Amino acid sequence: MKLIKFVLLVIVFALVCSLSFKIQAQSPIVVTAETVVPVNEAPAAVRHDPLEKRIELLEAQLEEMRSELNRLKLEAAAAKSAQLPATTAAAAAATNEAVALHSQDKPAAQPRPGFDVGPVHVVPYGSIYLNLYGNSGATNNNDVPLFATPTGLSGVSATARETRLGMRLEGPQIAGAKSSGTVETDFSGGLPAIGIGEDFGVMRLRLAFMRLDWANSSLEAGQDWTVFSPNNPVSLASVGTPEFAASGNLFARIPQIRFQQRWLKGKLSFDSAIVGPRTGDYPPGTTPAVLQPGSGAASRMPAFETRLALNDKNWWGSKKAGSIGVSAHYGRARAVTVPRRIDLDVVGVAGDWNLPIGQRVTLVGEGFFGRNLAGFQGDVFQTFVPDFAYRVGNVLVPGGPRSPSTRGGWTQLGFNPPTLENRLTLYAGAGIDDPRDTDFVSLSKRDSRIQNRAFEFSFIHKFTQQLSWGVEYRRLETRYIFSGRQNNNHLNLSAAFSF
Repeated sequence: MKLIKFVLLVIVFALVCSLSFKIQAQSPIVVTAETVVPVNEAPAAVRHDPLEKRIELLEAQLEEMRSELNRLKLEAAAAKSAQLPATTAAAAAATNEAVALHSQDKPAAQPRPGFDVGPVHVVPYGSIYLNLYGNSGATNNNDVPLFATPTGLSGVSATARETRLGMRLEGPQIAGAKSSGTVETDFSGGLPAIGIGEDFGVMRLRLAFMRLDWANSSLEAGQDWTVFSPNNPVSLASVGTPEFAASGNLFARIPQIRFQQRWLKGKLSFDSAIVGPRTGDYPPGTTPAVLQPGSGAASRMPAFETRLALNDKNWWGSKKAGSIGVSAHYGRARAVTVPRRIDLDVVGVAGDWNLPIGQRVTLVGEGFFGRNLAGFQGDVFQTFVPDFAYRVGNVLVPGGPRSPSTRGGWTQLGFNPPTLENRLTLYAGAGIDDPRDTDFVSLSKRDSRIQNRAFEFSFIHKFTQQLSWGVEYRRLETRYIFSGRQNNNHLNLSAAFSF
């Protein structure tokens, strides 16, 4: 019995030991104060376990991946550093291309011309002219002839006195209107009476006015072109005095107060003006420094002007501005050179047109009739006749002062041929001023001008927008009461530089 118990005890002891070794082999190493097992000295069973081997393999692969990732980062950084200049250049090129494409669609903004004086912006402008000219006969004025004369000499010469200078002024808004002004001069105000005076052109005032512009109306005060008969031909040879003056072109620059009202976006306009009375006579007692009243001022009444016009910036689809208008002038003149003062009418009616015909042809002109229009260089630039006489058979009967009546006009055709980059324009025009012959019969038997005709042919070529040159031929045919017809051929080579 004891033996059996001993054997059973040994078997249980053996089983407990076996179980203990098995649990120790499968359990992790326990670190205690008494026993420390280093990792590199772990039991062989731990080091060669398949799970541990997989963990070590994963750790090794992770380390390799970290190393590879660091290497790729370094390579990427180096590549980016090397490609940066090329990328920047490409971006700059793309930007320049975009700017170029944009500039084709919208031109680059130009700097605003002029300069500021306080709240006013000033824009200088002008044209320098040189005219080389010659006349075949005698004329009233050598460089810009208006009519032929019975006496005098022909000649060839040159002048620069048509040079023009001016300033445009742009001011602040006043009462809701844009304020502006213009001052303009040239050197056609006369010539000093000295040996070389022909090269000393005297400066004169052309324009000097201030202006307020609202959306549909304008108010102006100062010296400007008149409302009456506003058109002028195109010419490089006649600038100080417009072409066809005294041969159908009524013109004047007079102090005035004028108002304009516009309707239909400016397509219909009406102008009215109070202007200084002008009659074209030279007042007695007037000197270069002293002014005396002429027959217009002596009437003690201003003159009045009106004009009604149709305007279009795209006349009949031509993409050019055009207009047609009708205007009128009325004033008085007092004859002070006769024993008793007599008031005379100064009256005129004119029609004007500026008609683009397609893209390359333009027709400009005016026609008029009236009385005593010497203030506009009408009546072949002759004022009233102080000693008019009626002809009764062969006897002259005194009739007192008389305003000569007249009629006339001018027209000019311009053609821009499709050559020389559209910088060449050809012109042809004609004008006539034809007063009534019997209105110039006088007791003193003056040799008055009773008709004046002019014809012109010219071309103007623009080298640039600033520099132009041209040649003009003009023929004048002037009839006198006693001297008959006088002719002159005028040839003018011109150059102009504008700014």
